[in-house]
Amino acid sequence: MAGFDETLPSRMLIGRDRLFYSGLLGNAMKTRRLGAVAVYVATGGHLEVSVDGGPWQERRIVALPAYVPHRLRTPDGRIATVCLEPETVDREDLGALLSHVNDGPEDERLIRRILTARREVTLIRDAGGFSTGEFDRYFLRRTLRPREVDARIRHILDRLLDELPEATISAGECAGDVGLSTSRFLHLFKENTDVAFRTQRMWKRARRFMDHANRDESLTDVALDLGYPDSSHFSHSIRASFGLKPRSIRAGSRGMQVCIGENYVLS
Repeated sequence: MAGFDETLPSRMLIGRDRLFYSGLLGNAMKTRRLGAVAVYVATGGHLEVSVDGGPWQERRIVALPAYVPHRLRTPDGRIATVCLEPETVDREDLGALLSHVNDGPEDERLIRRILTARREVTLIRDAGGFSTGEFDRYFLRRTLRPREVDARIRHILDRLLDELPEATISAGECAGDVGLSTSRFLHLFKENTDVAFRTQRMWKRARRFMDHANRDESLTDVALDLGYPDSSHFSHSIRASFGLKPRSIRAGSRGMQVCIGENYVLS
């Protein structure tokens, strides 16, 4: 893979249900637990991954399901990451992608595609305005069918994303909003998304911190704007998801350019 190990400026593309990040990896010994499916590609030869406390495995590309605890390290301290919000992808297509990346020989064309895309979006002045379909075809060379989600659950998912700090709303409030009992809502939510409402709510709020990763405003203000009760809860949530403290993410994101997808509004 000669020619792909160059050091490029950090770049993030973020949309409603997709995210691409190229930049510093951070502390390899800290466990991360993303609420998104993550496809990691080494930018400098290989990466090493430890899944759920297991042994370190050396690879050039790996795909991990959402909420799977893992640690990651690379020789150059950098990584390229493609993230997919799992509740937006057809289960069969999602399983096929995970199997394709992880089982059998590593896909040289997919590795090259992601590294080429990394270089292209880093050098383009503005890579924003992308749709979900365009993102998938560009980075993954495939079209992923959207998951069929009950309209009531889709409404709540959109609300969690769009109405900050509404990410703090309770299950009871959401149930009332869509005309369901709380128990029925919680059951239907997990049935559609494969994750508990509280877990999903925590992830969506933590993901919103990435909007602020390269900014200069007070982290205390960010925590309150995102609906966290205090800085301690904020720091714990971010560490649980990304394996890093908010200030460490902020330090590693200085100068990072952020491009937004269609219908996504930065918080």
